[in-house]
Amino acid sequence: MNYELIVLTRFFTSSVIGFAVPFVIAAIWQRNAIKELAIILITLSAIGACAGIAGGMSRTGAVGSIIPAFLGLLGGLSIYLFGIDRSKGLIASFGASAVAISLIVAYTMGASYRNLGDDHRDIRTYCAKAYTDSKLLSDEAAFKRFTDRMGKLCNASMSWNINR
Repeated sequence: MNYELIVLTRFFTSSVIGFAVPFVIAAIWQRNAIKELAIILITLSAIGACAGIAGGMSRTGAVGSIIPAFLGLLGGLSIYLFGIDRSKGLIASFGASAVAISLIVAYTMGASYRNLGDDHRDIRTYCAKAYTDSKLLSDEAAFKRFTDRMGKLCNASMSWNINR
């Protein structure tokens, strides 16, 4: 699958999860502000998903930057919503849950995708070492046992396929 498509799929999935869960619950309490609720939750879940995927795929610690930024965003949003209409202030609480849900889902997805490269690198190193081992290559039974157990995994992570 294409790299960009994988990232986009994970972004969309985490955005939808981050939006849908709070929206269903918030729609019960905030029926009079359903449009504002939907717009705010879509926006915040998209921002949370974007930050989560970027943070999860990053090799540096991004949590120390992401959490304070979202707390500032949610604080500003809460002040704005309470200033306009106190009855709509509850939307900020649901916005916080939209950010939190989409952030944790996207962060987890991004981190799992980041680790795939490390896993493939380790498998390639192990397989290259095995396929260049003269003892293994000279012993027919040992080589067959190795290819039965590791052959598909080695071939999937390598750009070549060794058939004997």
